[in-house]
Amino acid sequence: MRYMTLAGATLMATLLTGCDQSATGTPSPELTGEETSMEQIARNLSIKLEVLQNFQGVDGTLRQQCKRAGGIRAKCSTYRMSLTNSGTELTAGAQDWALYFHSIRRNLALLNSDAFTLEHVKGDLHRLVPSKHFPGLAPGATLPLDILIEERIQFETDFMPRFFVADSAGNALVIENADSNELDNFVLPITANDPLNWKHTADDANTLANAESRFQSHTAAGNHTSVGDGWQPRIIPKPLSTTPYSQPPLQLSHGIRVESTVMAESSLDAFNQRLQQLQLAPGGDAAYPVRVAIEPDTFSDAPGGSYRLDAQAQGASVVAYDQAGAFYALQSLLALVDAEKRTLAQARVEDAPRFQYRGMFLDVGRNFHSKDVVLKLLEQMSAYKLNRFHFHLSDDEGWRLEIPGLPELTDIGGKRCFDLSETQCLLPQLGSGPDSNNFGSGFYTIEDYIEIVRFAAARHIEVIPEFDTPAHARAAIVAMEARYKKYRESAPEKASEFRLIDPDDDTEFLSVQFYNDSYVNPCIDSSYQFVAKLIREVQQMHDAAGAPLTTWHFGGDEAYNLLAFDSFEDAPGSDPEKGDVVASARQQPWSGSPLCQKLVADGAVESIDALGNYFAGRVSAIVNDAGIQTMGAWYDGLKHIEDPEKDLSTTNNYINSWAPAFGDGGDKSHRLASRGFGVVQSHSDHLYFDMPYEMDPKENGYYWASRTSDTRKVFGYSPLNTPQMAEVFPDADGHPWTGVAPSAEFAPAVMGIQGQLWSETTRTDEMVEYKVFPRLLALAERAWHKAEWELPPREQKFDRESNLVDKTLLAEDWLSFSAALGNKELYKLDLGGVNYRIPLPGAHVKEGKLNIATPYPGLTVEYYDGRNWQMVTDQTAPESVIALRARSADGKRAGRAVDI
Repeated sequence: MRYMTLAGATLMATLLTGCDQSATGTPSPELTGEETSMEQIARNLSIKLEVLQNFQGVDGTLRQQCKRAGGIRAKCSTYRMSLTNSGTELTAGAQDWALYFHSIRRNLALLNSDAFTLEHVKGDLHRLVPSKHFPGLAPGATLPLDILIEERIQFETDFMPRFFVADSAGNALVIENADSNELDNFVLPITANDPLNWKHTADDANTLANAESRFQSHTAAGNHTSVGDGWQPRIIPKPLSTTPYSQPPLQLSHGIRVESTVMAESSLDAFNQRLQQLQLAPGGDAAYPVRVAIEPDTFSDAPGGSYRLDAQAQGASVVAYDQAGAFYALQSLLALVDAEKRTLAQARVEDAPRFQYRGMFLDVGRNFHSKDVVLKLLEQMSAYKLNRFHFHLSDDEGWRLEIPGLPELTDIGGKRCFDLSETQCLLPQLGSGPDSNNFGSGFYTIEDYIEIVRFAAARHIEVIPEFDTPAHARAAIVAMEARYKKYRESAPEKASEFRLIDPDDDTEFLSVQFYNDSYVNPCIDSSYQFVAKLIREVQQMHDAAGAPLTTWHFGGDEAYNLLAFDSFEDAPGSDPEKGDVVASARQQPWSGSPLCQKLVADGAVESIDALGNYFAGRVSAIVNDAGIQTMGAWYDGLKHIEDPEKDLSTTNNYINSWAPAFGDGGDKSHRLASRGFGVVQSHSDHLYFDMPYEMDPKENGYYWASRTSDTRKVFGYSPLNTPQMAEVFPDADGHPWTGVAPSAEFAPAVMGIQGQLWSETTRTDEMVEYKVFPRLLALAERAWHKAEWELPPREQKFDRESNLVDKTLLAEDWLSFSAALGNKELYKLDLGGVNYRIPLPGAHVKEGKLNIATPYPGLTVEYYDGRNWQMVTDQTAPESVIALRARSADGKRAGRAVDI
């Protein structure tokens, strides 16, 4: 049993009111050998969660309850939390403990019991405090608590682990049956038996994935046998041209040896490390020779990264435009290799990248991810020619980089534990529970970050650090408040130097992650001193790594009051589709700050609404003064800037356009491009890898943008003409949508595309790899290569019936890509130790024969007959199959089993 006690723990008064009272912690019972009543609760109280009713828009009583409770759009669902006691009796009445739990939705009301008081603590942290009406809980008894929750629960990962109990002395213990990232112990399955359990609305057109639907999906593009051996010379990402030679693949018995005096030593070392990983390191003079030359004059109007590769029996030759081109040519050589058979397909390749920005984003703020998994991600990014690593190093839930002179950022902001005063750590969030021994806590040292930047640079990847401001900044704010309190008596100027709030700001607001204290104040100089400090320190780290900092991403997203949206109205309201909220809580952020009011009164800012522009402008000036010419932001951060040349100091400014393409994501890209911003297409319905692979409640992920984002969907993304996807892919509810393509003038503004992995439900390194791979390879394909089925930006209307996209060509292209993926690249991921998602097989019975399909060929499929797992063959009788699963390309891992 994990036990936690804090020296500065809070009293029960804090448990109930959230005040900053403190007391000396009690000795741990582990030291006395005695088991306390709270230990008995943690050991013997078990949790079960089940969805009762997801929002359907048909239950008037539920909607009315939701409206009065202040639910967004008056949309709520219900679920049951059952508490079962397997130990000694819990006595009745108010108790010296509270039950804490994490929920990504706001829990608004207890519907069937007055045994507890339900309270929202902060962010996703909630608690149940036993009231005087608590009836007690006899041994073996179960107390069901039906809870009204905002929005919907459609995937089991909406529920979070590590429920815990805490007492008045600040001791906290995790409930044992909920102490795991595996949810099966305490979450009942969401199934197709009751449509209310998984549909979004009554007309939701999605269907839950099953063996039959997977078979239809996996075979929709045709039969992989039509590709034949064409996968052998197929390179991912696809080059401009590949001309295979008629000779059979070469045997690489002695590995590969690169002969080059022109390649940078760091890049050559990086490539040799890749050879070692793929078990192709040179074995003496008999190794396959590769000669590299860099001759820019032999290329006409070529972009950076261009190359020519000729791989024949006697050896391979590379002629590159630049250092990057030489490195990419060597990666293409490895793409011609079947690592399992140690053979090389002979071919001539001419190539150049489509976009100069080919990015992957990783959020380590919500949950921390180790340096090892970051390096592993960078290695695979380089193998598929991605060249921008957008590193999200801070958020409300965590600060992840050591900054000299500001130890509080990592000592407090990089740690989560149970301390309601937040003087030692941040509050528990996102399933981290009360302890700090999981991915809720952690940070990179200066040396770690330098190593990451140097590792990336050797592989021609630029690291773009992001410290999100002014919103999503609670970790920094709490840390800097701790610093302020530390120095306010002894050194007042030092205390205020990097403070991020106006202490007199009484604005009531709610952020999109349910915080009311997470926005940096844009009206105080210390906020900008903090930004300048960050830039100086991170610049020095990049310089130490030999890779100067050339891009600063300031975030800028979602700096609004959720309650001020049109989804709510002043209470008591009359609109049945809006939640009731008191008028005082519906203000714009910072409207209650005297310092911001003074800026407006003095004419420095036009209005409170213009503070976002003001903040972006001042940050841009700091970035420019640091000698950095490129500044990035999420769409929200710059959307109100009409003239970047006038309002921003940096020369190059770009936005990540992240809204779903089926909504107004494409329009947002076009609007900002027309104002002179660069655009990195990052649309969430195709390029957010935290979305689930398929419509299966057991898949991990959020799903507000898409409930199905598999590798094929990423492959089918059209960066310059997102409306054309309306012909091929439905919206998040499975419905058709309509889009109008932009004019040709839009294309030059698109710098490239980027895949994103946000980490709210991504609590482990293994889950990072599961979610990113193999989708990253499809991302690389679209970033590097323009497909023939992509239509140019030209003002055209698209919908499900427009029939302008050559879907036969798209299907053939996918079959070619997926054949190379299944037959070659997954095995390379295995050699790289990547925990990629093994797809779930589909099954179809026809004329008494069991037909099996996977989205990528070459994977072994097994069936369970009630006793053993066996390989599926042509003779497998359908009636003997209880469950199916696929295995990894190297056969060492099994995917999730699915019932038939």
